[in-house]
Amino acid sequence: MEAAFEHERTRLLNWLPVFVALGIAFYFSLPYEPNIYLVSAISLTLWICVVLGRNLRNTNAKIWLGIVTLTLLSSGVSLATVRSLIVQAPVLNYEIGPRFLEGSILSIEPLSPGQRYIIGNLDARGFNNQPTPKYIRLRSNIRQNGIEVGDKIRARVVVKPPTQPVIPSGFNFARYAYYKQIGGVGYIWGKVERVEADINAASQFNLFWNDLRNKLVSKISNHLEGDERALAITFLTGQKGSISRKAKDNIRKSGLAHLLAISGLHMGLVAGIIFFSLRLVMASISSFALNYPIKKISAVLTLFICYGYLELIGMPLSAQRAYMMAGVSLLAIVLDRQAISMRTVSVAALVLLILTPEVLISASFQLSFAAVIALVAVFEYYDQRERSKSFMGRVLAGLKVTIICSFVASLATAPFVLYHFHSLPLYGILANLFAVPFTGLVLMPLVLLSYLLIPFGLEAFSLIPLGWAFDLLLWLSKSVASIPMGQMTVSAFPVIFLALVSIGGIWLCLIKSRIRLLGGIPVVVFILLVGLGDRGRDILIDGKTGLIAIKRDNELYLNLTKRSRFTAKVWKQDLAVTSIRDWHELPEVIFRCDARACLYKTEDKTISFVLNGTAFYEDCLRADYIITTVKSPSWCRGKENLVLDYWDLRKKGAHSLAISGSNIEIVNVRATVGDRPWAR
Repeated sequence: MEAAFEHERTRLLNWLPVFVALGIAFYFSLPYEPNIYLVSAISLTLWICVVLGRNLRNTNAKIWLGIVTLTLLSSGVSLATVRSLIVQAPVLNYEIGPRFLEGSILSIEPLSPGQRYIIGNLDARGFNNQPTPKYIRLRSNIRQNGIEVGDKIRARVVVKPPTQPVIPSGFNFARYAYYKQIGGVGYIWGKVERVEADINAASQFNLFWNDLRNKLVSKISNHLEGDERALAITFLTGQKGSISRKAKDNIRKSGLAHLLAISGLHMGLVAGIIFFSLRLVMASISSFALNYPIKKISAVLTLFICYGYLELIGMPLSAQRAYMMAGVSLLAIVLDRQAISMRTVSVAALVLLILTPEVLISASFQLSFAAVIALVAVFEYYDQRERSKSFMGRVLAGLKVTIICSFVASLATAPFVLYHFHSLPLYGILANLFAVPFTGLVLMPLVLLSYLLIPFGLEAFSLIPLGWAFDLLLWLSKSVASIPMGQMTVSAFPVIFLALVSIGGIWLCLIKSRIRLLGGIPVVVFILLVGLGDRGRDILIDGKTGLIAIKRDNELYLNLTKRSRFTAKVWKQDLAVTSIRDWHELPEVIFRCDARACLYKTEDKTISFVLNGTAFYEDCLRADYIITTVKSPSWCRGKENLVLDYWDLRKKGAHSLAISGSNIEIVNVRATVGDRPWAR
């Protein structure tokens, strides 16, 4: 261990973002909001100890490193606490509308059908003495022309507070909206009416890019149609709402969904193509190449051009992170450092975690850094291998590298894909073996060529071949998605499982000595835990929609199959069931209904789903548990957890019940979310 510690001494800096991330993860796992003064005082005290300990000659290095570790952990907690306080913004208390509201458009995103708006600078008169949100997000089924970013608009809307999870431990949209400072979500009735155009400098800047995007969409529409048009719009402007549902499903099932999220792959390809193109042009001018550092000049120019690309695609968060990563790599070139290394990845991660700690719990951050860290770790070893000098050897080596990249990236991101989406495309590696090189060698060069040709009216020479390329990509996704048994599905598992495999994976990637093999132990444990399958959620209840589900075998039986399809879809995905059916299709031996209630019998318990109040007198006496979305009489509550009714669902959100013999474990959303700012 002593020898291993000495061997890893030069790589200790790579662990800085890891310990900061652990502190941030601890913050988000807390059931309550920590005291900002307390966590700041602890962090400041530890930093003082680090500085003083470093200056004392007799300080034991391991003790000092232990204090540094605690300091970084406390810093992560402090950063997340401060960030949550900074972004705090008003949130609606209850649903309002339909009513007219006025505000300024901050962004417009195309959907299928319609558009989605982010509205700010809201007029407080429309909120009935409620807190006026900083931003609200509204959906319209109508796609309007002539409405631009920066315009002040008036619309008839229905707005409600951001929704809590529809299943315990599920995706928390309210937390996502909290960090976006979105205090209300809803939809628009009818058309949006422009009140006046905003002419301030910031709006003019946004208007310029929005107008440019609209012109690009118009140019693309002149030459392409269907899903080829939608994909071209996605790659050139970042707007992906108009892709058909069938095409989206095929792309997701084939493991090519990352191509639709403009992120590390696209930004890396854009930066690489621009950097090497600029350097080639400068190198061809001998007098310039001999007198100026063309490599550094190319890096700086690439940084500015990539920022323009970032603005053009609407600055999605995944692309912002990718730009920061590219920026760190280009800055390393300017400073004569290695552009792509574990140190570069660590610096980029640390900067992101300091500026926006909440990115740690986002799927895009986890997927991006899992893939990048794994690839860098593998190629640190691969670079030491002997390289062939023959042409055929180089071709085979290139094919080998492509296979390695696809396999490593797919393997590294698999746990995160399973955690967030509960399904894994098993043939995604096969699709990516073709799609990723094809994107780098054909799609992105044609995209960049289109940017150059459109101002001269010559875009047909690039857009038409781009349409052919997208047609080939759609055919590939459809072919791979149609392969039988192509999806691995698992029910939702606890976040602690994900933390376990993350620590194991990071250990494998960051440690270079033989003790890195110890990182395989958490990975194996993760596989065994996830392989256990069913997490024991047998009954689900959502009070807002009145939806009740019974899980039996591999099917989900609902009381209302045509209501709240979004909630039903989330439940189906989280429980990894194959189909949704009406609960009247359950066998009569275990389930029977009348006009007042339905009785469900397990091995040891009888559960009554009361439909109206007339059933309480009879069912409160014969059922072990009463579940109802209406108010129950106080006399019916004979023992703890006997009745789960309207008030429980209203105060504690959706509930899940796990039945094990004679025991029933009840979990609710309020218990899993805790007393946090986004849940109040």
